[in-house]
Amino acid sequence: MVRRGVPVYPLVSCAFFFILAVAVACQSEASVSTNDDCISCHGRSDLVSIRGKSRFIDPLRVANSAHAKKGIGCVSCHEGITFISREERIPHRRGIEPKCAECHPKEAGEYDKSLHAQVSKKLCYSCHNPHYSVSFRGMSGDERKGICLKCHDATRTHLWLPQKELHFNYLECTSCHSLKAQIGMMIFMVDKTERSKEAVLTYNQLQPFLEAGKSPVETLDRDANGTISDVELFSFMKSIKEGGIPTAGLEVRILVLNPVHDFSSKGEKARDCTLCHSKDARFYSTILLEVPEKDGGFTTFPVEKGILVSRGPFMGDFYLLGESKIRPEDLEELLLVVRRIGFKWLDVLGACLAFFTLAAVCFHALLMFLTRNLRRRTANIAEFTTAPIAIRVWHWVHGLCIILLLLTGIQLRLPDVAPIFATFLNAVNLHNLSGIVLIIDFVFWLSYQLGKREFLRRYFVSPRHFFSDIAQTLHYYGYLIFVGEDFPKGIREYPVFDPLERSYFLTTMLVFLPIQMLTGLLLMDMNTTMPIIRALGGMRVVDAVHLLFAYLFASSMIVHIYFHTLKRFRGVAGH
Repeated sequence: MVRRGVPVYPLVSCAFFFILAVAVACQSEASVSTNDDCISCHGRSDLVSIRGKSRFIDPLRVANSAHAKKGIGCVSCHEGITFISREERIPHRRGIEPKCAECHPKEAGEYDKSLHAQVSKKLCYSCHNPHYSVSFRGMSGDERKGICLKCHDATRTHLWLPQKELHFNYLECTSCHSLKAQIGMMIFMVDKTERSKEAVLTYNQLQPFLEAGKSPVETLDRDANGTISDVELFSFMKSIKEGGIPTAGLEVRILVLNPVHDFSSKGEKARDCTLCHSKDARFYSTILLEVPEKDGGFTTFPVEKGILVSRGPFMGDFYLLGESKIRPEDLEELLLVVRRIGFKWLDVLGACLAFFTLAAVCFHALLMFLTRNLRRRTANIAEFTTAPIAIRVWHWVHGLCIILLLLTGIQLRLPDVAPIFATFLNAVNLHNLSGIVLIIDFVFWLSYQLGKREFLRRYFVSPRHFFSDIAQTLHYYGYLIFVGEDFPKGIREYPVFDPLERSYFLTTMLVFLPIQMLTGLLLMDMNTTMPIIRALGGMRVVDAVHLLFAYLFASSMIVHIYFHTLKRFRGVAGH
């Protein structure tokens, strides 16, 4: 149809499409909802569904959620929300579910491989309430565990776990049940006023102990190397403890640092205790200290692994059972330390030998004193025979030389600590002189014993009965002497010395003393004896042997003097 030369159909078509566009726009405007629209209904605490289930959403918690802080509103997740009538506030249509995977594709992919996905596809928002969710690092370990405990009864399902409650205190669920997650050790500075209510120290509490113009991290990291050492941390904690917070300490927790939603199937793999109880424990790879900041927040700072070795007085009860066991690499490290310290170990070992010998003698003497009323002195006290004058002279000269050698030897080893004979030169000369006299005295003793044919009678022990006789003698000194029993009759047949004394004197006089005298002679004039010293392994080896036997002699002197006092309780003549 045409009017005045203008086609009618195109005009009608344009008008139709214009009206349609306006209608769609009006409908669209009426159907688009805002966060305020949602909160206006869901912010009412009395809002319930047809089935009586609460549909209330706390506006304050929503505003503090991770989603809201990133500008993600209600309709960002709940797409297609429309009102049937805006004026009458008729609710929107049902069945609108959030599509978590659109914003969290990585987590959704991990979740699809887990056992949870086989149970339900809706567990994303069943575990994590999207209206109130906070960032992973914004939750405490207990809050993370609370998510799992909403469905799982950990107490019932972990009956197999040794020290169950202890594990629950230190670990969160995903530490074991998410094997691909990154876990680490987190150290907190706390006030242990009440053990059940440990409070993390705040910035205001630490401020008096900070260096002028420096933050807590700058104060702790003194050498500014990017990590906090055990020395730096323990020193700072000591200043806090002594400066006003006497109950300050460190608390340790094993936390998940980077979560993964691929949970282990039914937890079988999580029963592998070596994941933690070994040198390759996953959380050893990352050790962090939580440090309070001025604005009220916290930052984490790496800590050197040495803190696990040194422990120190502030680590509390944290100890991973089995972590201290010796491994091959530990022995290798020990050997490196031994090589680095070298022959200085001899002084340590020698001093320990002398100390424990003295401690053993004192303990035996104490038992003798406590059991003195049990001994029948009249039956056990020995009648000693008088030794020949030559033996008595030898004995006192020998003893005096040994004492002088030990005293001068102490000054030679510790000249700045024990100047017993005034100068170092005096100690050297007296040491050499005493050694020469000891050698002459030893030659006299050996010649006298062989000439008088006393050697075998005094020192020989029959190999046939050696072990049985030694066992009986030890039994006497270890028990029978305390209860007042007589010396074993079979051992009485030994004239002068019992089997234990004979073994002691034989070893001392024919093994220890000759080696000591030989090495002493070599060290007395090293310029002359150097070829022999080199043939024996060098100066350090000869000196080490000489020092080692010096400590053996010191220990044996303690035993010899005490042993001689016990002879009065035996029914056998002494030497």
